[in-house]
Amino acid sequence: MVATRFDLSHPPFDLLTLAEASALSAAADILFFGNDQEILPTGSMVDSLYLVMKGLVRETAGDDVVGVYREHETFDCRALATGKTIHRFVAHEEALLCVFPRQDVLALTEKNPAFGAYFFSTVSDKFGQLAQKRDRREWQSLFTAKICDAGFRSPVFIDATATIADAARLMKEQHRRSIFVRDGERIGLFTTGDFRDIVANGVSNQTLVRERSQFSLLSCEKSDYLFNALLLMTQRNIHRVVVTEDGIPIGVLAQSDLLSFFSNHSLSIAQQLEMATTVDDLTRATQEMETLVATLAVQGMKMPQLARLVQALNTQLMVRLWEMVAPPDVFAGSALLALGSEGRGEQILKADQDNALILAEGLNEKEVEQAASNFTEQMLRLGYPLCHGGVMVNQKLWRHTVRGWSQILQEWARQSQGDALMNLAIFLDAETVAGSPTYLAKCRDALQAGLRDDATWLSRMALPIEQFQNTRVEGGFWSQMLNREKDARLDIKKAAIFPIVHGVRVLALEADIRVTNTFDRLGALASKLILDKTLANDLAESLAFLMRLRLDAGLVSLREKKAVSNDIDTATLSTLDKDLLKDALMVTKRFKQMVQQRYHLDRF
Repeated sequence: MVATRFDLSHPPFDLLTLAEASALSAAADILFFGNDQEILPTGSMVDSLYLVMKGLVRETAGDDVVGVYREHETFDCRALATGKTIHRFVAHEEALLCVFPRQDVLALTEKNPAFGAYFFSTVSDKFGQLAQKRDRREWQSLFTAKICDAGFRSPVFIDATATIADAARLMKEQHRRSIFVRDGERIGLFTTGDFRDIVANGVSNQTLVRERSQFSLLSCEKSDYLFNALLLMTQRNIHRVVVTEDGIPIGVLAQSDLLSFFSNHSLSIAQQLEMATTVDDLTRATQEMETLVATLAVQGMKMPQLARLVQALNTQLMVRLWEMVAPPDVFAGSALLALGSEGRGEQILKADQDNALILAEGLNEKEVEQAASNFTEQMLRLGYPLCHGGVMVNQKLWRHTVRGWSQILQEWARQSQGDALMNLAIFLDAETVAGSPTYLAKCRDALQAGLRDDATWLSRMALPIEQFQNTRVEGGFWSQMLNREKDARLDIKKAAIFPIVHGVRVLALEADIRVTNTFDRLGALASKLILDKTLANDLAESLAFLMRLRLDAGLVSLREKKAVSNDIDTATLSTLDKDLLKDALMVTKRFKQMVQQRYHLDRF
């Protein structure tokens, strides 16, 4: 932007045109406030928008500091919209403020929708419109393009009574690697991959094509996003999906079609994992996963999507590793579970191992123990740290049969405090990685049957959202930021991610909502009217933003060869990110108050 009277290159003024910025700058005034001089008292009428040019301003609610404003930051945007401030603003140190008349600012919010969104949008809209201003041109097609945009291949049909030889001739004539098979009301698929088994098993070429076709088809609607087709291929390690319109097959989207539309390494990583025969092979794949995450994060991929993609790749990695270390009968007779953030599909960078096993009856206990121990050791070798709480398959507590798990889950549910409730919370996020998902379903049924119909028990279950109160993650954190020389790091998990995740988890448990992903749980809670839709949307957008901040900090740590943690350096955040962080913490506080009231946590 060309220079104006004042520096208006920071949010929200960077949303203005040059003419708008010049006009606003011309209408501005400058005010000076000394140390501890009051700028706006609580409940006062607001006739201006303030921009800090120099100094430090604190915002307080009662005795608590709830906001800190430094150079290039504005206040009080919300009061400007409502005309009245609910908090008190004081110059913490000598402050030089640029003051914009309220009527001029409001006039611009009517003329400039993006600028107006900064003042009048809901929190979720604000995150959606302003949170990530990164260059996304190269990847825009990945997130917005539909399958119908990718030019999938039109269908070629053959009758189910035709022979394999007929199918081969048709595929050669039409230059196709797959054709549809029409068998009455059924539609199947016959591919070049089927010829491998045909030749290997000496099947006659006069065999009816229906006998060698697949009739359980994995499909996507043509109006669906390309990303969902990519995710399905990655999760199932397949090379093509059927494209449907209102459920009717109308074509095939092949991996080559997808790769020709956009460049992405996730499919090749999935293939590397599938073909891996040694831990060294898996190590190379995990290194490429880290590169992929960094690339997609920089290019603006949304956090829920990125986390799901990483979950799909991690799932394949764990399946291959478990198959490598477990004897065939142990592998076939067990269900490997991912717990915690990995089970919820919300972990992007490598985190502590959180896993468990559900075992068939009669397996050799020593073989199971040895396989579980090897799995934990090799996961550590692949860069996944040991769980400090010991929630890993190498611990006997986290290996049971369905009957054993049913008993221990119900035992945990009968208790009202201590490790039992946290163990139960951890298990609630379980997702099957390898083996039959029916094992986990039976355990969930047993757990639900053993839950206490007791309001006090649910209150105890919800209580951990309070465990980080009155520490630097809340009001103390903002007070800490008033000292420019003091560490401005924030444990973002304690401050907001855990309260959101755990509060939503308890609400989902009470409502018998069995999806594990927090975003999915929020949607289900809103649809059941347990959560207000606006609050659910605000929580989802806040969680995604917090995940992005944690990922950004983690990538910096990796580049600097440091251990990844939950700390973010707030001193390095942009003005916009600081504003959005404040919004996210306020949404978290609002949600915690709702949970506190619902479960009467003030009794404890």
